[in-house]
Amino acid sequence: MIRTVSIDGLRGYSMPGIEIRDHFRKTPENLGTPHYCLGPLRTLAETTIEAGSGFPMHAHAEMEIVSYVREGTLVHQDTLGNRGRLSAGDVQAMTTGTGIHHSEVNGGDGRVRMYQVWIEPDESSLTPSYVDMPGPKGGKTGKLSVLASGMAARPGGANIRVDAAILGGDLKSGNSVDYKILPGRQAYVVAAAGRLSLNDTELHARDGAVVSELDTLTITALEDSDVLIFDMPVR
Repeated sequence: MIRTVSIDGLRGYSMPGIEIRDHFRKTPENLGTPHYCLGPLRTLAETTIEAGSGFPMHAHAEMEIVSYVREGTLVHQDTLGNRGRLSAGDVQAMTTGTGIHHSEVNGGDGRVRMYQVWIEPDESSLTPSYVDMPGPKGGKTGKLSVLASGMAARPGGANIRVDAAILGGDLKSGNSVDYKILPGRQAYVVAAAGRLSLNDTELHARDGAVVSELDTLTITALEDSDVLIFDMPVR
């Protein structure tokens, strides 16, 4: 089953220089809606940050947080003493564990467009840690690369402490890739750029789709595209 989710129908909120659209967010107002959660996935947001804007130091705990920068330059700093600079195609993964503060600000002159996911870890009270992964797709097109994973069957990318995987791929128009959805699992697919076909179901740019009760998903680029796959256990 494939259920498409239009970017135009997503909830979210805005503040000066920042716009957030939530594909998923586990909040009381979303309880009982399709945007509540997907297995251990608690938040999946598309965030746009204009030049000169960003999120000052703020706290997180007991969550695996993965960020994928689609456009622009994002500067990160945290209370572990880390400072990173992420460009388009880069990935950052944090184990927030017992608690960490960090900031995320636009580090360039253009806008930042990024996807950030929060996933509940399989263990609590983990030691906070952080890693930047520059260009994990390696500049390759026509294939899927693991961006972050704690899933034994999908190793690679940044290590996260949960039975989940995040994959991405740049597809030229007409390219197709098959993705196997293993038993007891489901996926959320985002067209981060361009239009896609998922088993003949069209997905417009920036839209998403919940994929369940299928064992093979054929993803075809209807134009040059950037696809993200969030592979989660069914819970």
